[in-house]
Amino acid sequence: MCWTVVVPGDGADSLTLYEVSARLGGGTGHELHGSAKPNIVNLPLPHPGPRGVMDRSGAAVVLYGLDHLGSSPGALRRLASNARVYSAWWNVNSVNRLSLAVDGEVLVSIDGLFPGNPEDHPNLARWPELAAMSEFFDFEDEDWTGRDDGWSWKAGFLTAIELATGVRLDHRWLDTEHPYLALPDPVPE
Repeated sequence: MCWTVVVPGDGADSLTLYEVSARLGGGTGHELHGSAKPNIVNLPLPHPGPRGVMDRSGAAVVLYGLDHLGSSPGALRRLASNARVYSAWWNVNSVNRLSLAVDGEVLVSIDGLFPGNPEDHPNLARWPELAAMSEFFDFEDEDWTGRDDGWSWKAGFLTAIELATGVRLDHRWLDTEHPYLALPDPVPE
């Protein structure tokens, strides 16, 4: 699952859905279509199908997909041109990444199972809402087995993004139709 929120940079105009989809595609052909519920994303189709749904939330553009679309370093850098990009991604094997990119540079990239300590992330101050979440970093992993203290790093990811952007991924968002994006495979890194 990938949940990415693109917020315009200070003094910048809000990005359009078309601008965000073009940045995400990295110069490849992309198509922005009418509305569909998020459950259409990544269905096996006989032709290139939807890769993500996207919509506006205030000045932000939000992107939801079931693969890593919007979370790779290349995609984050493209999306973050004159913008702030917050991204939460994980797969069924708990491979995951919580990221912040600003003005074309990935500043924060944290694994939820092995977050380390706040001092391990020199740009953490650029995401004060995450830095203030002491329970995100509050555990000892002396045997390097990953987080096993019952704390939900997935909920922590989504909470950190919501606190920073005011945008919430909830049942209402998932039950609503949004424009969907079709991109060719593979999407450029």
